[in-house]
Amino acid sequence: MSSAGDAPDSTDDQLAPDQAADAQASTSIFVGRRLEIAQITRALLAGSSIIVKGRAGIGKRALLARVRAGLAGQRICLAPSVSTPKQLTADLAEQIHEAIGLEVPERLIPPRYRVIAERTGRVEFKHIRRSLSREPVADQMALLLRSLERRDDVILFVSSLEVPPTQAEILGQLAEHCQLCAALDADNRRARIQRLLWKFQLTVDLKPLVSPDVRDWVEQWLAVHPVAFETPRVRRAFVRAVVRDSGGIPAAVQGLLDLALVERSVTRRTLRELSHEAALSYLDMTPVLVIVSVGFMALRYISRGMGMKELMVMAGVGTSMFYLLLYFGRMMQLRRR
Repeated sequence: MSSAGDAPDSTDDQLAPDQAADAQASTSIFVGRRLEIAQITRALLAGSSIIVKGRAGIGKRALLARVRAGLAGQRICLAPSVSTPKQLTADLAEQIHEAIGLEVPERLIPPRYRVIAERTGRVEFKHIRRSLSREPVADQMALLLRSLERRDDVILFVSSLEVPPTQAEILGQLAEHCQLCAALDADNRRARIQRLLWKFQLTVDLKPLVSPDVRDWVEQWLAVHPVAFETPRVRRAFVRAVVRDSGGIPAAVQGLLDLALVERSVTRRTLRELSHEAALSYLDMTPVLVIVSVGFMALRYISRGMGMKELMVMAGVGTSMFYLLLYFGRMMQLRRR
């Protein structure tokens, strides 16, 4: 979940999921997360780098946006896009230039703007954007790192560490010159990202929102959205259903609320059909299947030693069924790809 704009001043609210990143949110509401915000803010002000970890849709990006807004004026907060290496360095260059000033080589300043730069001692970023974009990423990084040297007040907010190796390498270099505050999915196992994690001093695991916070979110949302309900009783049942069926997952909360907007009138039938995939949890059956397969194979050898044909037949049938399930599991995995 991520912020859909500047966060409000109060720390008692929780941002709804970002439209682009999570559940296509149509509003910006913030509830809960007071303890997490306070913990992260204290750690950042103390000089630590932070990982905000949790399942997809739990609200990592929104929390980072909230912390970043709260630190405005106390630290220099940078929040570049990590979509591509070029975009990452371009965003960083502009944000660093606006915040602390880039040490721009004269060759990057077009001749028609050099006189202005010499007279004012500063060049506008729009005047060097094109020439800077033509530089290789390595040269851009060298320029950025020189500008960050000897600074202890810069925090780099990374909306997601789900990045390819090139961006991971760039972030690793930046971590030597500034603090990082980044979001990471709980199931991330990329080797390059794992090697980057040692640079973080604190990991904050986000849990689902508690029921009172979700209820507060729903009531705030309903106060500003024209949703028609069949009866007041259905409205109360709708609030309870969102609290229950979302499981406290912010992306699921916003998804369920958005579903209500497409209905001409929310009825009892609507409540029965209310669901969102972000709230679903899947049980990993791999350990169970491994144990069962080993058990059947061991049973075959035991039955041979004891001379029990019936037990051997049962073990053979069980082993065959296991391989059949394994085949269908692999086919389903290939279809998802």
